[in-house]
Amino acid sequence: MVTEPFRPLRDDVRAAIRERIVRGDYAPGTRLVERAIAGDLGVSRVPVREALHSLVREGFAVDRATRGIEVRQYDAAQIAELTEVAGALEVVLVRQIASAERPTDLEPIRAVLGEASEALDDGDHDAAVAANARFHEALVEVGHGGIVGEILDGLTERRRWLLRQHTDPAIVHREHVDLYDALAAADSERAVAIIEAHARDSVVRAVSAMEHVAEVGS
Repeated sequence: MVTEPFRPLRDDVRAAIRERIVRGDYAPGTRLVERAIAGDLGVSRVPVREALHSLVREGFAVDRATRGIEVRQYDAAQIAELTEVAGALEVVLVRQIASAERPTDLEPIRAVLGEASEALDDGDHDAAVAANARFHEALVEVGHGGIVGEILDGLTERRRWLLRQHTDPAIVHREHVDLYDALAAADSERAVAIIEAHARDSVVRAVSAMEHVAEVGS
């Protein structure tokens, strides 16, 4: 009989709240009220309190002295920094994948591209955005971890949130397809050039989307 490892309730609660932040259920600036969340999740306030403080440390929430804990709002400069950091790390990862001595199994990337394409054909914006986010996770998977993968794993949820701010997943998908083609051809130079351009374009799109949200909210 296999015994499942013990998982503290606060970890499940933290994961649930984080997922709602990433999905946009809790928008930036939303107060995270212990009592309301506890009632919604059917738990006591103690694991919710612990989970919220963990999310502050992870960067998904901030603790305001006068308002309590609320979902973090990123400004344009912070969005650009997050995107640039992730993009720089992916340049290293892509170079490793394309320069591998033995051919790399790219099936995880192909699968995600297929999901994104199907979602776009169906007009399912949310599913296409989610698939585009998983593309970056698939890159880490085919890269077989390593230090770069470990660091990128730590950015996964924030990047999922960030990619939801893009307004046109079709553009992102096309760039992902171009990168896959370069990787499949083991063209390291082209793959690196594509991921560098993708990172630059992502910064512009992310900042533009955030500024648009700010204008609508003002």
